[in-house]
Order: sequence, then structure tokens, then C-alpha cells
Amino acid sequence: MIQDKLNELGKLMDLDPTSPRVPALAAEIRKACASPEEEKLVENFVGSRLPKLSGDIEDIREEAVKLQLGEIGDMLNLSYIAKNYFKKSPAWLSQRVNGNIVNGKPCRFSDEELAVFNRALRDMALRLSRAIVKY
Repeated sequence: MIQDKLNELGKLMDLDPTSPRVPALAAEIRKACASPEEEKLVENFVGSRLPKLSGDIEDIREEAVKLQLGEIGDMLNLSYIAKNYFKKSPAWLSQRVNGNIVNGKPCRFSDEELAVFNRALRDMALRLSRAIVKY
């Protein structure tokens, strides 16, 4: 019974991890555990899922830069930022902002690069706030 429910949960998590059925089914499984053997099955299931969940969390972190920028991302000239703040190509910066897959891994900023990117945003914000056009 528990193993069937765990199989069902695993399939559901593979298809749609955000489904409201996932936490409901997980709670159902927790309540149904009646023996140490069943608890061990659940423990093994969770243990086998942790690497995937860790990967999912990392995927979310990779998208965080683009999501955090939101509408501002459309306003930014990545070529300008890449050239003037990183001395890199626009493609290099775009890959990191968008979390593109390169050589099988998602591109991301190092901690130092993220600090440079944030300094660039603050610098440009300051410059824009001071800009006034007159005739």
C-alpha cells in the first residue's frame, strides 16, 4: 500500500512537482505509515529524491537573476554592461543572466561576478537619477 502510494507520488512529482496533489499525497502517506518498515520505505523514497530536489532548487536559483530583474531586464543594455563592467562579450553576460546551458551546465555568476553586476546596477541607477535633459 505505502509503496504504491510512493510510486504514485514519484510519478506525480516527475510530471508536475508544483501540483497541489503532491503535498496532499505526501501527507496521506505520512498518516498511513503504520510500521517501522513502512517508515523506512518513506525514508528511502525521500533519500532517493533529495538529489533531484537539490537540482530543482539549483535550477530555481539559476533563474533567480532574470526573475529578479523582471521588467528592468528589458531596459538594460547587456552589451554596455558586459563591455564596461566585466570586459566580456555580451553573449557571456547574457548566458549568466538567462542561466543558459553551456557545456551541459547552466551558466551562473560567481559570487564576485554577482557583486560586480550589482555594482553596475547601482552605478547606472545613480547615473540615471542624475540625468537631466535641457534645451
